[in-house]
Amino acid sequence: MNDRMEPNLFRYIWKHSRRQQIWILIVVALSMPTYFLAFDIPKQIVNGPIQGGGFETPDATQKVMPVVIGNPFGDQSFTLFEGFEVGRMGALIALSMAFLGYVIINGWFKLYINTYKGRLGERMLRRLRYQLVDRVLRFPFPQYKRVRSSEIATMIKDEVDPLGGFIGEAFATPAFLVGQAGAALLFIMLQSWALGLVTLAILMVQTILIPKLRARLRDLALQRQLTARDLSGRVSEIVDGAIDIRLNDNTNFERADIADRLAKIFFIRFDFYQWKFMVKFINNFLAQFTPFVFYLGGGILAIRGSLDIGQLVAVIAAYKDLPGPIKELIDWDYQRLDVQVKYTQVVNAFDVSPLAPPDTQALQTESVPLLDGPFVFRQVSAMDESGKTLLEGLDLTIDLHENVAAVGTAGDGAEVLGELIARLIMPSAGTLNAGSQSLTSLPEWETGRRIGYVSAEPFFAHGTAREALLSGLRHAPFRPPPEGSGLTPLFLKEATASGNPQFDRRADWVDYNAVGAQTEEELAKRITEVLALVNLQEDFYAFGLRTKLSDATEGAGEEMFLNARRIFLERLTEGDNAADVEPFVLTQFNSQLTLFQNISFGATSTRITVPSEFPADSPLWAFLTEDELDRKLYQLGREASAVIVDLFGEVSDNMKILERLDLIDPVKLPDYSALLGRTEGVDFASVSTDDRRKFIGVALNYNEPRHRLDLLSDDLRDAIVRARMSFRERLPPELAAEFSFHDPDEINPYASLQDNILFGRIVDGRAGAVDRVGTLLRQILEELGLSYAVLERGLKYEIGSGGRRLSLSQRQQLGLARVLLRRPQFLVVNRGLNALDNRTVERVVRGILDMAKSSSPGFGVLWITSAESQAQLFGRTLKFARGALISDETTQ
Repeated sequence: MNDRMEPNLFRYIWKHSRRQQIWILIVVALSMPTYFLAFDIPKQIVNGPIQGGGFETPDATQKVMPVVIGNPFGDQSFTLFEGFEVGRMGALIALSMAFLGYVIINGWFKLYINTYKGRLGERMLRRLRYQLVDRVLRFPFPQYKRVRSSEIATMIKDEVDPLGGFIGEAFATPAFLVGQAGAALLFIMLQSWALGLVTLAILMVQTILIPKLRARLRDLALQRQLTARDLSGRVSEIVDGAIDIRLNDNTNFERADIADRLAKIFFIRFDFYQWKFMVKFINNFLAQFTPFVFYLGGGILAIRGSLDIGQLVAVIAAYKDLPGPIKELIDWDYQRLDVQVKYTQVVNAFDVSPLAPPDTQALQTESVPLLDGPFVFRQVSAMDESGKTLLEGLDLTIDLHENVAAVGTAGDGAEVLGELIARLIMPSAGTLNAGSQSLTSLPEWETGRRIGYVSAEPFFAHGTAREALLSGLRHAPFRPPPEGSGLTPLFLKEATASGNPQFDRRADWVDYNAVGAQTEEELAKRITEVLALVNLQEDFYAFGLRTKLSDATEGAGEEMFLNARRIFLERLTEGDNAADVEPFVLTQFNSQLTLFQNISFGATSTRITVPSEFPADSPLWAFLTEDELDRKLYQLGREASAVIVDLFGEVSDNMKILERLDLIDPVKLPDYSALLGRTEGVDFASVSTDDRRKFIGVALNYNEPRHRLDLLSDDLRDAIVRARMSFRERLPPELAAEFSFHDPDEINPYASLQDNILFGRIVDGRAGAVDRVGTLLRQILEELGLSYAVLERGLKYEIGSGGRRLSLSQRQQLGLARVLLRRPQFLVVNRGLNALDNRTVERVVRGILDMAKSSSPGFGVLWITSAESQAQLFGRTLKFARGALISDETTQ
């Protein structure tokens, strides 16, 4: 099968839209007669009913709207239609109505042609973009290391976009414009061959000169495109490597590099604009030179009697319709050259060989056959792209149910063994079979389900943790979408017309059979088991406890969590550890909350945590003046700021202690030092409003157990408790909807799930409190059947693009869980947990090996590591050094 991209854009367009292009050309041809006939109407109106030509007497009649073809080189003419016999007023009305009719008909033709071209262009653009993404999905694996993802995305999104507008116009537009220009030129020549020849001469100069001048513009446009694409890739690299850049103090070098690239782009674009407007000036001059000839030459001919006024008016009217098509035709030619350059660039980037054959990625909803035998390496060697030998002369057999450890440091060849089985690299010599078949010849729909591969850097698309887990199961639409939400006939029709597959994204693509589940409940159980196996369950359980109850939870209503609260508080007070949690009591100050949280005694729907984030005219500032609370908060905030500035004002701003204090942004320490200086000895009433609010903001964020500056007095605690009810009463209506107050008999939708169940906060600094409360909370939730509801909430955690909101160790654990969930026939873990400590890894390994033995069907494991202690857990150990297998030992 020829998988090469068509290098010529016109051949690509003709291949995929031949029938549509022929049809639109037919419509263009049909539009030409009425377009031509409309030119003669103004002449007939002027010479006939307006000037009275042929209507010398009141009762005179004349035939109007005859169709006559004149001969510019003789007196003989050809009459195609004799016209209608009418009077002078009737002729005026008839000709005017005919002119209006032609305008409507020609307008309708334009509307139809442009709409059809637009739909055709969008269909072809959709087809091209899909084909490009399809090719990306079939790139050879080494190609992904050579390309920048940002550049590929830019080409698919932006650089092919102009092609969509051109594709619909590729054949129809030049035909339509040539037809319009030809009709106008023919009409002018029929009126006066001299004016016609002058017009033709100027048009020839225009059509030859302007494209030559625009050749420079095309070259500049190509340079602009390439430099802009390179800039996009460079910016993407800066974003990806921003942390390393800043840690190594490379920021100014990057600024210099970007400035240099922007300068290059600037001069290219400036040169482009200079040429563009010079060409436009020349083109406009030539377009306006022709009317000058008409007025001068046509006027002379009219004065001499060689040309009547009606003909001159008709010629000028016809010429008004000539520059437009000519200009658009020149523009089309420039656009043709421009999009051909863009298309060639796209072809060069995407015409990669060899691509994976389409049938290896075919949709398979049926059961996929098992691998029929062991992995057999016979004199297998592998090289990288530079020709360096990675592995040489490997003779090895690994059974599909065997558990094997491959030990070696990076570059010794152990990791290459896993990459060969996963087909990330291909053997440069030798043979590699899976049973009776060559492993390299197996389709991806088989290896992608039967072989599980886990690397140290798993990728996750932007979304939730649950979506990341299930991404390894989305092989095909196994279940239809909910009734009424499937693909519409129009969607299916357009997908077919655009060469897109009729896959339904709304269908259920999760392969439940691969998981060993039939229902959502069974799938949930398997997810829980796999997360526990990779030591990740507690992390997502904690995420779930930190989520707000306003986020919808399936299967767990408010009453169930209220019941959990009652049981928790009963058991907490019955035991010896009631002091582990400081409860929310309306009449008591809670030391585990910030001062603002104590005042509001509730939670917000937004991230607003202190009034300093409210507008300057907010009524909340006025509220703080009651009971002189603002004065007391100002004093505390000023004292706290003084301590922090005194202790840390002269040290580096990246100290961990400052991050924990979090009362003042380290970069603002000099500002607060100056603020302390100008308010020293100044009475509160004399301090400016802005300065007051800065210190009050520090105070409202203060939390004694966390900041430990020993600044809270009993008097301030009492004042804050008294302010609670006033706060509720004075809360402005526009903010009331954003607050929800703690109530022992109600769920707070804006508070975290943990806060709602504990109805308080764990006492900071109390030995063992976190563990004891966590154990009790977990026990109660399990008894009530709410554990998975909490875990499910945690799995809705947005992990960010590439999983960046997770730590590296969590990403690795999640990547392993994703593969284990689909129960592969053979599992390859290529240093997949190297970010975890050795003891945790060994615990995970034991769990995986137990699963491999006890599950039905079982599976084999190849664990690639540099830790000898991990290798001791496996029945067979392979040791690699300098690209060769040096030891093959059976340990069990």
